[in-house]
Amino acid sequence: MRNSEVCFQSFPAMELILETPYTDLYAINEVCLPGRTGTIMTSRDVKEDSAPAEQVQESATSFDRTIMGLPVLAFIPMAIIALVAVSLTSEGTGMTAAFAVVISLGGILMWVGNSIPYFKVIGGGVILCILVPAIFKYVGVMPGSIEGLVASFYDTSGFGEFVVAALITGSILGMPRSLLIKAGARILIPIIVTIAVCFTVIGLIGQVTGVGAGYAIFFVAGPVLGGGVAAGAIPISEIIAQNSGGSAAEYLTSLVPAVAVANIICIIVAAVLNNAGKRHGHRFKAFNGKGVLAQGVRLPEATAEKLQSPTAAVKLAAMGFFIAGALFTVSNLLSDLFPVLHAYVFLIVICALAKIFVPMPQYVEESVDLWYVFVANAMIPAILVAISVIAINIDEVLSLVSDPGYMAMTLLTVVIAALVAGFVGWLVKLYWIESAISAGLGLADFGSSGDLAVLQASQRLNLLPFLSISSRIGGGLVLVALSALAPYLL
Repeated sequence: MRNSEVCFQSFPAMELILETPYTDLYAINEVCLPGRTGTIMTSRDVKEDSAPAEQVQESATSFDRTIMGLPVLAFIPMAIIALVAVSLTSEGTGMTAAFAVVISLGGILMWVGNSIPYFKVIGGGVILCILVPAIFKYVGVMPGSIEGLVASFYDTSGFGEFVVAALITGSILGMPRSLLIKAGARILIPIIVTIAVCFTVIGLIGQVTGVGAGYAIFFVAGPVLGGGVAAGAIPISEIIAQNSGGSAAEYLTSLVPAVAVANIICIIVAAVLNNAGKRHGHRFKAFNGKGVLAQGVRLPEATAEKLQSPTAAVKLAAMGFFIAGALFTVSNLLSDLFPVLHAYVFLIVICALAKIFVPMPQYVEESVDLWYVFVANAMIPAILVAISVIAINIDEVLSLVSDPGYMAMTLLTVVIAALVAGFVGWLVKLYWIESAISAGLGLADFGSSGDLAVLQASQRLNLLPFLSISSRIGGGLVLVALSALAPYLL
């Protein structure tokens, strides 16, 4: 997407909306004062210009005195007022209040986590957003009205689908065509090899340590690589019950802790890889692609196109909102007709085919990319908080942490997945870090919500389509492999 220059002289609110610190996909180069112009750098601009991208990434490690563009001393009191007001309400008050809650918590937690030295290097903000609300709920600090409001909002509004649809659509349609063609097919190779190596190594460790290869594969490696709870742990529990007897629900209780803890490990590994890329990206060829997956892809030069007023930017974003929604509804229909594949898989395929074969006006690509930038910056902390409230069970996390052997195998599964995916991807001309994140951590995280957390920690949200391939298609391959192994190992 081309640079777009928007004069904020009469519209300070627009600057605050766009100038958020949570991702490094774009930056505001200048603070817009009367007579000055602010330049919006969108996702493709950062890919096309490595120097600004490095500057943006370095800024993420510095102390930020704003939250969502507001001064900290203004945002925090407003957030506290919103949270107290909702906690004193007997029933949920709808989408507006829910947004206020998740944005308040997400903004504060992301700011705190990214302000702590060393902790911010391993994705401190993301870790706090995904854990602290769940801890509040666990110890009984979170008011029931807030918990109920967030759960109701997330379940009824499809907030997760809203965010993921925007990110997938913008990532693919805003991606250079050559990158999509070269990287899409190649990533399947490290995914397949990663699954095979993880099953083999973890199975051997289980056999040597006495817990058994079947237990290690079906209760550790399988759920970790299966693509989350709904798409991975639940069908795996049914496979185990079908071959071993007993209740699938009982087995599920033993599978979910591995998925939850592996997701946290994935976030930490993603942040470590991002930091390694900054510090040691020059150590050997094709180690750090700075957000680009495939080697040998030269991105087009950015050209500036001025928008005369913020109204033009808003219209483009609204168009992107509509396009993302329309494509997602088609994907949902196809998923209903062919339930073997998730709607996100169809959305990826539709966007990829459109990008490759359909000539697309520049303004259409700009619209979905601008909508993608807005959602990526404004909604990621909010959705992480919502996921923490409704999906993270601290009891399950503690049960796994208390078992050193189980914990060690879970950790090894994630680390092996990242290392193997990085190395094999490098062999097929993918960048090492980007392949490790896309094909390795994309397999081992929490599914679509985990993809967002991993990419936020690694500062590479534009890789979302490739992590979605790992989570969905890779997770499907895991289920196929476990179905074939079950008669022999259970």
